[in-house]
Amino acid sequence: MELIFQKEYCIEATDVNMFGKLRPARLLEIIQTVSGLHAEKLGFGSDVLNPKNLSWVVVRQRIEISRMPGQDEILHITTWPGKGMHGLFPRYMEIRDAAGESLIRSCFLWVILDLKTRVMIQPAALGLEMPIPEKEALMPLPRLPKQLLPEIGRASFTVPYSFIDVVGHMNNTRYVEIAENCLAAPRQGKELRELIIEFTHELKLDESMELVIGQEENRYSVRGSKDGAPILTLFITYE
Repeated sequence: MELIFQKEYCIEATDVNMFGKLRPARLLEIIQTVSGLHAEKLGFGSDVLNPKNLSWVVVRQRIEISRMPGQDEILHITTWPGKGMHGLFPRYMEIRDAAGESLIRSCFLWVILDLKTRVMIQPAALGLEMPIPEKEALMPLPRLPKQLLPEIGRASFTVPYSFIDVVGHMNNTRYVEIAENCLAAPRQGKELRELIIEFTHELKLDESMELVIGQEENRYSVRGSKDGAPILTLFITYE
């Protein structure tokens, strides 16, 4: 059993933005894919969960980036699970370049969702126990800042068919894509340095949310809500 999982990935032309750097939304997709591959090796993959009508979903995440890699770079990815608590399971991931330089560090909090009731399930109730390696946490668990940044604008968004994933809701990676389309920094060529997101509720096909965008120098906040109830809160920093 591989308690610590390693994977290589070569960045392709379709993975980068107009400046030749890895797109943040694509980075999240890579992290999601590698997490799924490791979950399978640990006995918690879709092959085990899907027949029980269950799936992993992300509820909170934090990513720190020292340098965003570009096209044709080889990424060396290492990931491992942390100790779970109250049904929340942290997963750490570090991405290095070919020279061994640490580029990206992340911590994601995952839960197992019952796809019928849309509620969180305790793995112990299923007779499953997540194996944990003897390895230190890569970084603190993700926490949101207490306040949003000063408001600079608002927008609305309706979920299209192409954004719906196998779980039946808008995939978490799409929220970053939506946020970046509302911000000035990415289109100016500035690179992502930190990303913190909390997902409170899910959005399904054709549902809409209202976005409140805040900014303070090189930091942005984005709060999405539906009928006054929060959907997600995102803090993103560029350089």
